[in-house]
Formats: sequence, structure tokens, C-alpha cells
Amino acid sequence: MYILAIETTGPQASAALINHKGQVWEEISERTLSHLQNLIPMVDTLLQKCGLKINDIDGIAVSEGPGSFTGIRIGVSTARALAQTSGKPLMGVPTLRAFAFNLADCKDLICPIFDARRDQVYSGIYHWEGTKLVQDLEDGAYDVPEFVQKAADVCRRSGKSLMLFGDGIKKYGHLFEGAKSAPEELQLQRASSAAKLALTLWDPENIRPFQEVKPVYLRQAEAQRKLEERLAMEAEKND
Repeated sequence: MYILAIETTGPQASAALINHKGQVWEEISERTLSHLQNLIPMVDTLLQKCGLKINDIDGIAVSEGPGSFTGIRIGVSTARALAQTSGKPLMGVPTLRAFAFNLADCKDLICPIFDARRDQVYSGIYHWEGTKLVQDLEDGAYDVPEFVQKAADVCRRSGKSLMLFGDGIKKYGHLFEGAKSAPEELQLQRASSAAKLALTLWDPENIRPFQEVKPVYLRQAEAQRKLEERLAMEAEKND
């Protein structure tokens, strides 16, 4: 069994293959914010290195978000196109949850934080109980002070410290008392982690028709938010 995983929610696109034994092969773009140009060539390179063709794999997984709005759209659209043309089943995997597999032996609370701008972060909190991943705080778009307090509450209840991941570390990491930062090479999104999560979730109940796999933004795009605000203001003026 082979699952192809695609990750484009962060600054670097990546693709990975995982087999039923959990062995992983990965290609990571050296260029940032070049997902559209690099993703398909990376998938081709990965398959060639493993001596496989797209028809040899058993399914496709895509990191569905949250993260970069443009990156998510590119990844999901590419995965849907590959699934449609190859006839392979497709699964979306939660981006924040996949971080738990960046450091699968972590004893701390796993806390990815993405800078969502407007003084918000995308985040959730998890911990490992043996091989079982437990969610301590649901994924969401949080105001920064609100999330710092919620994270402190989870730490107090669990007696554990936070292990921070994600691009929000540079901007907000200092706000979390007693928190640690993951090793730099493990801080950002990885297709290998999305692949490991997909392997644990691979089940007919979690596989959907390609057209039903959609981006998970957790918040409206800035352009859509401004449009709705403008339309609301215009409606008020016309009342």
C-alpha cells in the first residue's frame, strides 16, 4: 500500500509517499511560495525515485488547512485533479493535527501556532497517550490574548508544558510562559507528517469523492471579509 501526501499550507511545498509499514519518502521544495510551479514536478520526482507511477499508489491525501489561503487552494486543487485523473481515492487531513507527527515521541503538549494576522492565530492543542493522539483544545482561529489564556489553562490542568510549532513562534512564542520551541527543522508543515496522519486515518469512512474534499480555512479570506463589510455598509446606507 502507498499513499501520496501533498502539503502546501506553509511557505514550502512538499510531497511524501508512505507505505503500509510506515516507511516514508519525501521531497521538499527549496524555494518558498512557489507551490504552483514546483508541486507537480516534486510529485513526479518522488514517484520516479520510488520506482512508481501514479497508478501504482493506493490513494492520495492532502493537507486541507488552515494555513496560507493560496497555498491551501493550490494543494487541494492539485490533489483533486490527481484523484480525478487517476481514479484514486482522496482524503483531506487536518493540517494542525499533522504537526503531532513532526515529533511523534513528544511528551509535551503539541501546540502549532500559525500567524493568522489581525492579531489572531490558527491553533489547537494535542498530546500523545502512547500511540493515541488526544486533542486538548479544538482547532480554531483565536484572538491572541484569548488563546494564550486557553493554552495556560490546558497546561495547568494537564501539568504539561507546551511544545510550539509553526510560523507564529517568531511573533508570539514569547507570550507562552514556560513553552519550548520545536527544533527548527521540525517547526513547519511537512508532507511526511501529513502522510503519517493519513495512514492512521485511512478508512473507507474517511475517504470522499474528490469534489467533496475542500479547503479548511477556519476563517474568511481577507478579501471576502472586506467585501461583506462593504456590502453591509452599503445596505445600511440604503435602508
